[in-house]
Amino acid sequence: MNCYIIIDESNQGQRLDKVLSWEFPDYSRTYFIKAIKKALVKVDGQEVKPAELTKIGQTIIFTPERSENSTPAIDIPIDIIYRDKDYLVINKQPGLIIHPAQNVIDRTLAEALVAREPELAEVGEAGRSGIVHRLDSDTSGVMVVARNEQAWHHLKDAFAKRDVQKKYLAFTRGRPSREGLLETNYGRHPTRRHKMAVLKVGRQARTVVKILKYFPLAEVSLVELSLLTGRTHQARVHLAHLGSPVLGDRRYGLLNRELCSDNPAAQSLIQRQLLHARRLVFPRLDGTLACFRAPWPADFIALWRELNSQEKLSGLKS
Repeated sequence: MNCYIIIDESNQGQRLDKVLSWEFPDYSRTYFIKAIKKALVKVDGQEVKPAELTKIGQTIIFTPERSENSTPAIDIPIDIIYRDKDYLVINKQPGLIIHPAQNVIDRTLAEALVAREPELAEVGEAGRSGIVHRLDSDTSGVMVVARNEQAWHHLKDAFAKRDVQKKYLAFTRGRPSREGLLETNYGRHPTRRHKMAVLKVGRQARTVVKILKYFPLAEVSLVELSLLTGRTHQARVHLAHLGSPVLGDRRYGLLNRELCSDNPAAQSLIQRQLLHARRLVFPRLDGTLACFRAPWPADFIALWRELNSQEKLSGLKS
């Protein structure tokens, strides 16, 4: 299954292997150098070299290698919210990686899906098992998986056209500096390549931020995020940009020992980045909208109760 990129202002004039590693972060730059040499990558239908510089309007086609063992079946528990002939909707648990990548070869969602439905190994791109979108390993929540090629193409098109609505919940350090629509340029961090960043020039990233509750004693907020674009790490980067990184986010935020330091009970509950995909709306093949919600995960519930309890006890003492 081919993957496509159209070169625009944000990625023109860059080495081809570098652009590919930015656009497909599950694969390393070394992988793409080898893939280009194997003619698995073509630019406007032509074979090129890894150092080729990109130009606006070029179409890059990347064809991942598929093998019979590209997605082995591994029995991992999956919380299935809904299933029909076209779609599978799941509530992904934190700590589960979506699909095999350069440094991850087993115990992924893709493999867990194949263990339940072996035919998914042939749906969509190689090694993806019908998966169209992704959540970070430590992010929990609702995801949709296509069960056949027609549904996969339909979902991929819907995500590309931004016909999919995504809402997240997050516990954040402090109170975000603003609410409402946050619109920034966005891309790979210029020096720390494992990170994304708000930039002066880059692709557009749009997030609507709403503070649901602020806990002044703990200096923690519960925030709702509506992602209008789907950039890598977008929710985490935008919250950090507003001065309120996601609790437990080791890449864009603070270490656990620096969070809720005056409340050991709350601190002990922060064992991962507290970001949860709460709601997902997508168009079905017949044009109707499907809407699904993932319930609050256990750590969200526990922290919510602890923070509320702290506020009440403080009120009693005063």
